[in-house]
Amino acid sequence: AFISLLEAEKLKLNIDYSGIEAYPISMDEIDQLNYPNQLNTLDKKDTFTKLHEVSWGFNHVITPNFQLQKEEKDFFKIENKNTFNLIYFDAFGARVQPELWTEAIFKIMYEALKNNGVLVTYSAKGSVRRAMQSVGFIVERLEGPPGKREMLRATKRT
Repeated sequence: AFISLLEAEKLKLNIDYSGIEAYPISMDEIDQLNYPNQLNTLDKKDTFTKLHEVSWGFNHVITPNFQLQKEEKDFFKIENKNTFNLIYFDAFGARVQPELWTEAIFKIMYEALKNNGVLVTYSAKGSVRRAMQSVGFIVERLEGPPGKREMLRATKRT
């Protein structure tokens, strides 16, 4: 969310960001991440903190270009249809949370995306790619971020 906010400001984009989290982390854990320092954006530390301190279940204007609504719920309870342009799927890996890397979950994500919407994930496992394809996604392997060789981008085409 923070990086999306920074990009929205830089590119003058308006972003309505929905964050879904079944198990939110504490402010103490958030402070330990130290993202503003790691991203060399200490001037945005108050904005970073605000992202995490706003209440759950309501839409909040964080900056003129960025609105945030946080929802505390399980992925299986997502009922959105044709709502999102982009999903960052950043669940723990299949070894740790196998229930989040199934066709059932990817079907929920597929239905939540608008046509031409994109789901990206750091996972590049063959079983994940096949599960995405089985529900209708067109899947591409991309170069991964630092520390990851590859990642997946899945696009909804109807």
